[in-house]
Amino acid sequence: MPRRRNGSGADDSRRKFLKASGAGAVALSLAGCSGNNNNNNDNDGTDGTSDGPGGTETTEVSGYDIGPDQIEAGGTLRYGMATPPDSPNYMLAGSVYSAVALDPIYDFGLTQDPVTFEYKPGVFTDWTAKNTDSENPDIYANVRKDGLEWNDGEKWKPIEDTLFSYQFQLDNQPGEWSVWNYFNKVEEASNDWDLHIKMAGKIGTWESSILAGAPIIPKHIWSNVDYQKYNPVEEQDEGPVGTGPAKLVKYKPDTAMQLETRRDYVENTYALNSLEWKKNHDAVIHGGPFLDKVNFKVYGGKTPMTQAYLNGEIDTHYGSLSVEKIPQARNKSGMGLVKGFDSGFTYLGYNCRRQPLDDVALRQAMAFLFDDKFWVQKQKNNFVIKGDYAQAPGYKAVRPESVWDGKLLEAPETEAFNFRRKQGKEPDVQGIRNFLTNGNVISGSGDYVGQQFPGTFSGVEASRSSAKHNYSFGSPQTQVIRDQQGADKEIRVNGQTIPEMMDGDAITVLIDPPGDKPKEAKAINQWVTNLKKVGIPAKTKPIAFNTMKAKAYVQEDFDIYPMGWGGTSPLGTSMRVFFHSENAGGDTDKTAYNSTGYGVSGGSADDLLDSAQKEMEPKKRNKKWAKAIEKVYLDQPYMVWDYAKYRWPMNTQKFDGYIEGIVDPGYATWSDQLNNIYLKKNVKK
Repeated sequence: MPRRRNGSGADDSRRKFLKASGAGAVALSLAGCSGNNNNNNDNDGTDGTSDGPGGTETTEVSGYDIGPDQIEAGGTLRYGMATPPDSPNYMLAGSVYSAVALDPIYDFGLTQDPVTFEYKPGVFTDWTAKNTDSENPDIYANVRKDGLEWNDGEKWKPIEDTLFSYQFQLDNQPGEWSVWNYFNKVEEASNDWDLHIKMAGKIGTWESSILAGAPIIPKHIWSNVDYQKYNPVEEQDEGPVGTGPAKLVKYKPDTAMQLETRRDYVENTYALNSLEWKKNHDAVIHGGPFLDKVNFKVYGGKTPMTQAYLNGEIDTHYGSLSVEKIPQARNKSGMGLVKGFDSGFTYLGYNCRRQPLDDVALRQAMAFLFDDKFWVQKQKNNFVIKGDYAQAPGYKAVRPESVWDGKLLEAPETEAFNFRRKQGKEPDVQGIRNFLTNGNVISGSGDYVGQQFPGTFSGVEASRSSAKHNYSFGSPQTQVIRDQQGADKEIRVNGQTIPEMMDGDAITVLIDPPGDKPKEAKAINQWVTNLKKVGIPAKTKPIAFNTMKAKAYVQEDFDIYPMGWGGTSPLGTSMRVFFHSENAGGDTDKTAYNSTGYGVSGGSADDLLDSAQKEMEPKKRNKKWAKAIEKVYLDQPYMVWDYAKYRWPMNTQKFDGYIEGIVDPGYATWSDQLNNIYLKKNVKK
């Protein structure tokens, strides 16, 4: 689901978005990327890892030089949440606030390297895909026979329990999971492998979507219950049953939850905390988790949760600390900020179904008029990164700069739509008018309104090489242009004013109520002012978040709206959800995740997205996703506004081992964090 952008609300369910995107398997196993953090106070410098002017990357990944034999187990981490969890039933839980407690209870077929995103052994010790040229390839896997135990004392039955877990997905198709979309059959293999899975099609992300996509659940429990009515905290004394390193021993959703680590199991038996790749990893401390407990406290709102952290009542909380509260945290002893990347981005979405917004030339010209520095530096104090691609920079494996060895977030290929200023804050009005009247489109290399663009890394071009409509400028006719100081001309599209094309009204930009998001309102209002100075009639309309979400994703009744995505895919697959024509709706009873209608109107990257989706060789697949990302970037159905610099609050005086430089350190990589964190006083001398 879209991420809330108003300060008073919690993030919508990441898991629900992941289910719809088909990218869910990656994050549902909660693997992430890792780094070190031994000096967790943000600085105000100007280098690339700072929060000062010009800073882009938040931090570099570094490692820990400590082993499990140096850490005495013990301690409790107090973790705050703004919203209650929705269910202790893993198949029904759709909230991130349930996931932080449930994910450490379960294991998956594969684990993921937290830095490279490569898939590593988990419950499966080895695996392969065969017949990859066919429409329905085959997957084979071997199941780990030793080192796993159900937390209720029942014996782990490797092949039987794993087969049941996958068959459960096919039989029940639980709505909060996506794995059942990608395979047609699972059975015990008749060759040298343990498991055979027949894929439902050519799925390039087969490792994440299928092998890392199903939680391994106990047959002796789930075969005897109605899963839609099952409440594990009522049925079992110690809650849900899994093979993971923790168990849920307290569940009072309105107030508190408690995880308790399985100490003897973790220290003596549990195979997945001592895999070779973890032992050889710079950023991961194998052998964990080292804490005894995690106490989750529910505060019923972000404000009381944040205040509880600042008062020292909790050690950490879900989500990034708000920019406004960071100075307070910096000034208090022991309060650190674990740096990381957001798992998504914020954007302004255009309705490509509506003229003249169906023209890439106009959308590109409008992007020139958004003052990035005003937003990043003045309004957000450099705690966001200027946006470009619709792919979170922390998930950089498919970012074009990474694929083609450019500098992340700074390569000139990512700078096509920088604010075109004449002087100071004033836009280059005449240059942008000339861009439109000349019928230009940024596609290949060239000089566009005074800025050189080298072309894309991949060589892909925009959907059009010239403007779709004929643009000219004449005397102001529309009231919003007449009222704008300094606006001396108004645009004509094929001889008509924009209100004449759009049912008598200016382009309407929906915004959150300014009282809720005053800085956002300032930035968008400045953008609208710049549009009017060029002669493009536009206005803003405040609207409640839920109403805006319905207009954008269900009714498809908007011109432009601001929104954010969280929990996107590290493998690029979110791009298909946002931009493939098959997700563009047309049925107002269903959610259209491709709200802009891109692919139906205003350009298309369908062929590139289809090709990337089916490519099963990782390096080729990454290049294909990167090429599709560049095509969408040029066509601009989204003007990506920013990426958050994630700042996860942490009691750095008391705890160490938290992993810095990763994506969403308080959630997307929570299981990695839990396995690493330890009490400082418990380090053996």
